[in-house]
Amino acid sequence: MAVRVALVIHALYGGGAERLMSRLAGRWSDRHSVHLVTWANTDSDRYSVPPAVTRHGLGLMGDSPNWVAGVWANLRRVRRLRNKLQEVRPDAVISFTDQVNIVTLQATSGWSAPVWIAEHSDPRQQRLRPAWERWRNRVYPRAAGCIVLTESIAEYARRWLPAERIRVIPAAVDDLPQGVRTSVEAHPPRFLFVGRLSAEKRVDRLIAAWQRIAPRLEQWRLTVVGDGPLRAQLEAAAAEVPRVEFLGWHDAPEQVYREGGVLVLPSQYEGFPVALLEGMLHGLPAIATQCTDAVQTLAGSGDALVVVPQDVDALAQAMCDLANDPCRRAVVAERGSAVASKYQWQHVGPLWDAVLDQSASLNR
Repeated sequence: MAVRVALVIHALYGGGAERLMSRLAGRWSDRHSVHLVTWANTDSDRYSVPPAVTRHGLGLMGDSPNWVAGVWANLRRVRRLRNKLQEVRPDAVISFTDQVNIVTLQATSGWSAPVWIAEHSDPRQQRLRPAWERWRNRVYPRAAGCIVLTESIAEYARRWLPAERIRVIPAAVDDLPQGVRTSVEAHPPRFLFVGRLSAEKRVDRLIAAWQRIAPRLEQWRLTVVGDGPLRAQLEAAAAEVPRVEFLGWHDAPEQVYREGGVLVLPSQYEGFPVALLEGMLHGLPAIATQCTDAVQTLAGSGDALVVVPQDVDALAQAMCDLANDPCRRAVVAERGSAVASKYQWQHVGPLWDAVLDQSASLNR
């Protein structure tokens, strides 16, 4: 049965949640009427959606200079979003990311249409300001359901909703066509980071680790792919470090992975790291910090090298060990690719379809 669904997120900038939202919109647009609503204007989109998806940009992004301005900004968001959703008249609403979830639940207060929220990070680590946390505690119990990335996050989410209204759906990666995966022997000597250049990603630690081993690995280089608020600061920190390049935002990450050698995820915390999945799926051996319980699930028995987030020396040693051992790189890459293939859309997509189907049934 076709339904009218409203998907709500802050923007379609480059990021894991934004990519997932764009993929969901495309997946469902063949069978349903899909409206994708963002706080940001549509001209800021980096991810595209099919023409069948109706895009709505509210022009409400931006930081507030003080708490009074912040209150007024959020009141405007609630009012504008409520008006837009009343215009769309959805059978179901699915909202992504913490602050957007809070505003969406407030904007739909008293509605009969079910509203699902999705936490795309780890709320135990990514804490909001106290006023936002109080607001979240007040409105999250109104949600029809909550989607989280791991079982441990699901346990934490039970402070807001009972277990039967929580679904665990891991991150998903695009299905990889036959023949795209490359062998380790074909990979250039390059350490690769892919992701948003923000504080929790700890690219500064990756640069520090690389600086310690660069003199011993003269054939290797470090490539940083992505953009974000810390880009200028990180580029300045790497200015005197040999063989570091920043490529910025990349529209075709599959090309980046094909040209990588070893993927490195240095994050302090993550929800379910999409870049790690993508790199492993493309045949890259990976090194990751223990930044989420999902890493242990993905690493398994040698499917990736795992180090403590704060230990720059351990990260540097892991990088050096893999660079100097092509046989180990091949084993890690083969095991990792097999694990990551379980998270392609063909496997994860039906879990999201079930959420939409359940939402539609609740509104009949």
